Amino acid sequence: MAQVDIEVNGRAYRVFCEDGQEARLRELAAYVDMRLKQVTGGGKSGSEAQMLLLTAVVLADEMQDVMAGRGIAPVTSIDEAEVAAAVDCVAQRIEEVAARLERA
Repeated sequence: MAQVDIEVNGRAYRVFCEDGQEARLRELAAYVDMRLKQVTGGGKSGSEAQMLLLTAVVLADEMQDVMAGRGIAPVTSIDEAEVAAAVDCVAQRIEEVAARLERA
């Protein structure tokens, strides 16, 4: 397992990936960083957890559009209350991780 240092929103992260996937992981992190800055107007609007969550939602929306264009059915059978609860849960977990990273 390879170890890769990436940067998103000016913050360094050390992550693991399969051997040989290091360059791809760096490219993906750079793309997420770019989209975060586009979505949030420079990457400094709100808490880091909120910015990452918003970016993840935008990326998921883009992915669903691509899947639909390829004839792959998007996940739409989940009701809105379940989605809202899941997003709240994910946001809370992201905020907890961000807080732990800030303390480290």
